[in-house]
Amino acid sequence: MKKRKALLSLLLATACAASLLSGCGSNGAASNGGNEGTDSGDSSEYGDTINYGINVDATTLDPQVENDNNTEQVLRQMYETLLMASDEGPQPLLAESWSCADDNVTWTFNLRHGVKFHDGSELTTDDVIATFERAKEYQLGRTSTGFSAISDFKKVDDYTLEIITNEPYGALAAVMTDPVFSIMDDATLEKYGLDVATELEAENGTGPYKLVSWDYNNELCMESFDDYWGGAAPTKYLNFKTIPDSSARLIALQTGEVDIIEKFTQEDLDTLRDTDGIVAETHNNNGFRIFQFGCNDPIISNTLVRQALVYAVDKQAVLDTLYGDTAHQATDVIGEGVFGYKNLGIIEQDQDKARELLAEAGYPNGFDTKIVTTPRYEKGVEMAEIVKSQLAEVGVNAEIEVLEWNSFLPYVDGITPEELNWPIFIMGCGSMTGDADSALRGLFTTSTTGTNIRNYGFYSNSEVDELVYAAAAETDQAKRAEYYARAGEILYREDPAGIWMWGMNYTTARTDKLQNVTVHTIGEQSFEHATILK
Repeated sequence: MKKRKALLSLLLATACAASLLSGCGSNGAASNGGNEGTDSGDSSEYGDTINYGINVDATTLDPQVENDNNTEQVLRQMYETLLMASDEGPQPLLAESWSCADDNVTWTFNLRHGVKFHDGSELTTDDVIATFERAKEYQLGRTSTGFSAISDFKKVDDYTLEIITNEPYGALAAVMTDPVFSIMDDATLEKYGLDVATELEAENGTGPYKLVSWDYNNELCMESFDDYWGGAAPTKYLNFKTIPDSSARLIALQTGEVDIIEKFTQEDLDTLRDTDGIVAETHNNNGFRIFQFGCNDPIISNTLVRQALVYAVDKQAVLDTLYGDTAHQATDVIGEGVFGYKNLGIIEQDQDKARELLAEAGYPNGFDTKIVTTPRYEKGVEMAEIVKSQLAEVGVNAEIEVLEWNSFLPYVDGITPEELNWPIFIMGCGSMTGDADSALRGLFTTSTTGTNIRNYGFYSNSEVDELVYAAAAETDQAKRAEYYARAGEILYREDPAGIWMWGMNYTTARTDKLQNVTVHTIGEQSFEHATILK
């Protein structure tokens, strides 16, 4: 509980401080999409502002604390990692090259020369080490899993870093793509500690945009960084406008209040596809929406019960009713573009089998349970209602508990089994690095802390533990793939950790005047090359 309270206090402090940084338009930014003063291209042709309509504001501007896509979408513009995830595996970013020594535990990363932080200081190995030492010391959010295999960091020179692992760790390069390991400035960390980004001067990344102001739950404003190592972004201002209501976001795009939106419904997708001047698209994404099992629950802890619940649900009916082109059926516990994926097939609804499994588990007449959901996830309440009706057909009577996001978050932030009363609950999962390690280790391996930090439902299977940790310690990629395939079979069918309801298709819509937006494999966008016509 202490860790959870500490993190919640940090998030609260960030939000409160951010609310003081109000008012886009600083340094000439136009919050209404004004087009004056562009610094590149023909000023008569291009606008200087991109307005992005988002459904939920960032929860923090501290990269090591964040744990959701909305926050990462914002932070991606301001901070960068050593490497970047792609469909082809890790690619250079702040590190221009890397290698692993013959001992399989010594990794060398060579930094780009001339990279500047937003305050003008130059990126060196000292900044990387300070960032990683902070992550290792405080183990905030996902950093606790990523650094569990690392024993030491060594400075070779100002632009060369060695990372030493406790044992061979085949996923280390992929870990370096995770946004929680974004590199921060040594001096900023020394001055602000855990208060990074709680005031304007405490944000100091290397990304193409820098923070101008943040009016929490209203508008976050950025300005292009002139000394960005990849060249200044051609569009001067980038504003994130929080518009919680999906219909309001749609109207904002159609009327020109915003230039781009994401994460919308099938109905909105159909409308946008028929709207002149709007480009609406779906993109492959490796994330999932699942109904995870609370394995601390005395009934749900029974493997046969969990198998029964998986077979009781018609996932295609959920897709057809609620999501359409914005989702697809799952065929593994990791996405098709993630290293370690294996097509395990679609688990079709089979309610006769579900009843047989329930009887074998000792519940021939079913049982009473609870489904916890939140409207923060698109149609999360409606999906819970459909699942409830399908479970009722096999005798499982579920009440639905709906929580707003701020009430939902404390239950997935490091509480004990005694504090969690969530037999079945909505959750998102997936790989932030393009590697199965980040999708499985920590999320579905036995908790080492006794709390549900990352392993939200207290799932525990000794064979899964053995396979996932063996894959992490293996540098032979073919062997790693075999381990992950077997772990997926257990998690998906044999001893399910949840009902993998659907895989996400990342939906975006923009004015056709907005061009050269980069869509990343993990379902986020960046604007370092984006331009917008007047």
